[in-house]
Amino acid sequence: MAEIHPITLPKWGIEMSEGTVATWHLAVGASAEKGTELVDIETEKIVNTLDLEVGGTLRRQLAQPGDVLPVGALIAVLADASVPDSAIDAFVAGYKPIDVSFEPKEEGSVASQSSPRHPGESRDDEGGRGEAAKSSVPVSPPLDPAILAARNEAAHASPLARRLANKLGIDLSSLTGTGQKGRISQEDVEKAAAARGTVAPVPPAPEPVPTGPEPHASPIAEKIARKLGMTLHGIKGTGARGRVSLADVQAAAKARGLISEPAQVATPSPAAGPAARKLAGDLGVDLSTVTPTGPKGHATKQDVRDAADRATVPTAEVPAYDLLPVTGMRRAIATALVNAKQNIPHFYLTSDVTVDALLSFREQLNARASSPRKLSVNDLLIKAAALALMEVPDVNVHWADDGIRRFRSADISVAVAVDGGLLTPVVRGADRLDPWAIGARAADLADRARKRTLAKEDISGGSFTISNLGMFGIRQFQAIINPPQGAILAVGTTRREARETAEGGVAFASVMSLTLSCDHRAVDGALGAKFLAALGRRLEDPIGLVL
Repeated sequence: MAEIHPITLPKWGIEMSEGTVATWHLAVGASAEKGTELVDIETEKIVNTLDLEVGGTLRRQLAQPGDVLPVGALIAVLADASVPDSAIDAFVAGYKPIDVSFEPKEEGSVASQSSPRHPGESRDDEGGRGEAAKSSVPVSPPLDPAILAARNEAAHASPLARRLANKLGIDLSSLTGTGQKGRISQEDVEKAAAARGTVAPVPPAPEPVPTGPEPHASPIAEKIARKLGMTLHGIKGTGARGRVSLADVQAAAKARGLISEPAQVATPSPAAGPAARKLAGDLGVDLSTVTPTGPKGHATKQDVRDAADRATVPTAEVPAYDLLPVTGMRRAIATALVNAKQNIPHFYLTSDVTVDALLSFREQLNARASSPRKLSVNDLLIKAAALALMEVPDVNVHWADDGIRRFRSADISVAVAVDGGLLTPVVRGADRLDPWAIGARAADLADRARKRTLAKEDISGGSFTISNLGMFGIRQFQAIINPPQGAILAVGTTRREARETAEGGVAFASVMSLTLSCDHRAVDGALGAKFLAALGRRLEDPIGLVL
């Protein structure tokens, strides 16, 4: 191996632009062979483990768990144990990240080379496009950073564009993206910033570190200054022969924002002897803030010193809320669902299904089965939906730019709640599997989803999605379509309802509400209703699920 080997954040998948460092498996100073697990990297939907490509000693960890870094960022350094630390530090300082082109190159190039000309736009307009764009960029009033971040999160933009916009205070909803399908790119944000004269914030130059001996100060002034992390440089003493007193330190600390003004509360001052009063005056301590511990409620000199110490302790402000970092998964969910809700013309169909026969059938199957794992209602729902999709194949579709793709197999995505988000692993070929095989496969996928060990192929390519919140007592809900799928089924809880019997009497029945969300571009109302009817028949007469 080379003497010094950089380890960078890998790029897993063409759309991956950043990753979150999750867990380090190797400590600094440890030596390991090629193939050893080094670190877990969390992407939008899965967690992958990065293995060592060469053996050596881990000399530096440059990222902490929770750090979100772009692909290509240097996260660790591997080197022979004989390499001096100075050489490692010099290597890290001079390292230049690999250009991985997080922004699709075609975004900028397409916009500049082959963007369609708008009506009335001349070639001269093209030549002066930079100025024209500069003058046409809308300028919005400054927004609260939290509001701006929330708005920008919902915009169709790349992660880098969103981060840069938040940094520069640019509202992405006011921009028109020039990337694929109108996606806002980093270049779009930079143009907007240039148009309004905004530049990336430059960190302030560090203040020069004062040198030389500190001015003469009282012991308690020095003590409090050290406690506050201050030096006495620059503090003008008001004591005898320019001596810095506690009051001088307190004034300087207030001026630097290290402590706040004490609250003005009308509190009676305790009795105190002459010595304690004099000390209070020297230290600038209000006797009303002193807690007396002396005889007959008198304040002692030590009480005064304690009050002076308390007055210099900064009061930590308790925020009104906890700011939770947005994980890659949560960001991906937010982007996908906002796009789906905004761009897909949803409509909803709800049907009530009587499931007494299904529940009884399930009990009989589980009673006769030798397998320790019992069938769930969801297993039977997946099977019934798969068969209904085969009966009404025009619902088993994807909406795509080149047309409607109708699938010959029911590859059903099953929504699984995991820590920090939601995953939809796919039970492939559910129409050809029996309910026990579906149950085993669904359980395995759900277990791996919660452990974040699913592979990309486990969560892609589904033709239809089922989301079941019945176990939470939800009666009915409307799910957002999982694009590019044409429909998603939302399953509510089973409830008991009084129904009129054929004989004219009343009897209670177990009822489940099923809501189908349809993409009207691909699935019409009559088609969705036909699917729900087919699904209802299979659930109300469940013997067909195992034949």
